[in-house]
Amino acid sequence: MTFILIRIVKLYKLVKLLKHLGILSKIVFMLITPFFGEVLILTMMAVCCLRTYFIKKTRLDAITTFAPLAFVISILQIISWGFNFCEILLFLVSLIVFIVNYRSFIRFCNHLYVDTYSTPFIVFSSISLALIIFATVICIIYMPQPLSPKKYQVTVTSTYLSKQKDGSYKESDDLFADKSLKLTVYSPSSENTNKTKNSVVLFVPDKRAAALAYEPYLVLLAKSGYKVYCGNFNFSTVEGNLKFLPTSVSRRNLIHNVRKEASDKKYFDANPQFSDAYAKEFEILIKIADAIEPKSKYFAVVCDGASDCFYKIKNPARPISATFDLARVSEYKTSGYGFIQQTDPLYAAIKYGLRKDKTYFIPSYLVTKTKDAIEAAK
Repeated sequence: MTFILIRIVKLYKLVKLLKHLGILSKIVFMLITPFFGEVLILTMMAVCCLRTYFIKKTRLDAITTFAPLAFVISILQIISWGFNFCEILLFLVSLIVFIVNYRSFIRFCNHLYVDTYSTPFIVFSSISLALIIFATVICIIYMPQPLSPKKYQVTVTSTYLSKQKDGSYKESDDLFADKSLKLTVYSPSSENTNKTKNSVVLFVPDKRAAALAYEPYLVLLAKSGYKVYCGNFNFSTVEGNLKFLPTSVSRRNLIHNVRKEASDKKYFDANPQFSDAYAKEFEILIKIADAIEPKSKYFAVVCDGASDCFYKIKNPARPISATFDLARVSEYKTSGYGFIQQTDPLYAAIKYGLRKDKTYFIPSYLVTKTKDAIEAAK
């Protein structure tokens, strides 16, 4: 018992030190983004392949369990964060490592000892290690550029809400309830709030992008003084088969379908269920914000494409004072996918030929354009 208490005290002191050095916020960011899972997968695979060089004695080959574990975690990464090139790359490499170590894993499960590793196994492990090094280099070069809300005096709170029988959304304590809405609120400091002249921004992300892809813009918008409500409904409001699939699969299917058309506009014009869904989501988000915000607040709604949804919003709980579509800014090249130059640089490089942007120029520029649109509407 004493030993455990000593360990807890040491851990507490370490956390305080990391917080004092400003490192804790970066670690927390890594834990709530795909980065932590990617590091874990790469580390487990590297240890698994390197064992052939360092372990020579007869033993149970327990380290081989890292191969299936890394493979399973890579699948969970895709389920949690959706498809992107880094996750797909790690999935393929982990699959290869698992196949190479499959017989070793079976031997371990049967409690069979290993005397030596065969030459073919060492060769394939070396090839796997080379692939792991390649994947590591790619993940480091194209590592997302984090933006710490704390640095900009922005408070971020997230709540999961479930749809009720009467159509309303409420926070649910039931662990197994269908949490179809993730509501994230970005709140500026009291000092910056005075700059906004009582305006609140309501934002719904594009269905092709995870809400995390818009965080640089949303944090900077809150920094400029606007309280921002971001409603991530995934595909729960979309009519059709997509709503019954996992979010990552639905998003991938949508991206694939859009690519088959000559333009994004052509696809969405032929599939009005998406703009109908956005309109419905804005109605829900306005109703939620209306119950929270004082009546003196004005509501501005922002979307990324599909701006025709603004005309489909019926009977909002509070009048909309301004509308703004990010996609109408020509400098914003990644419309529909969020600010992937910061959040998914590899995808931005492959799809658009864009480099990772550490200056946050485009998110900052769009914040300025958003402010101009809100002020012009008053």
